[in-house]
Amino acid sequence: MGTPLADRVHPLDLEGIDPRSARVFGAFMRASRLHRQLMLHVLSQQGTPPGQAMCLRIVAAHDGATQRELGEMLHLSAPTVTAMLKRMERHGTITREADPEDQRIARVRLSAAGREQERRLRAILAERLGEVLDPMPEDDRSELARLLDELAERMSAALGETVDGAVIAGTAR
Repeated sequence: MGTPLADRVHPLDLEGIDPRSARVFGAFMRASRLHRQLMLHVLSQQGTPPGQAMCLRIVAAHDGATQRELGEMLHLSAPTVTAMLKRMERHGTITREADPEDQRIARVRLSAAGREQERRLRAILAERLGEVLDPMPEDDRSELARLLDELAERMSAALGETVDGAVIAGTAR
């Protein structure tokens, strides 16, 4: 069948970009697209929508976060978060409870089923990423991580924010 069209399309011919940078850009875009496809494939096999999987992961790391905090971490609007949390609550993966100090605030926690689902997804994703990354020599993985961190820092600087997401230079998230 040959190489898929998306893998044969060259990065835009940008004025002033050298061939090596164009190759880096193309490789990065291809890896990003394939990573996304792999994650979507894994999640679809588990019957978990990607947004809910990310929400499970964030709630696991920030148990008791408010709906507003979740929206900020997920970069989603309040109505979108509310709808997603309603679905997750119906499926029994999260609970929402009023904050004891301010009844207007809902705190989100994983249920036992949600903890199990998040643990299972994490294990499956780790297994798949291991299949992809473990065959690479350790030195290559270390160098790739270093280079991707540097790329992320440069992208973050171009956006006017720090790598950890703190706002600088007047740029709002």
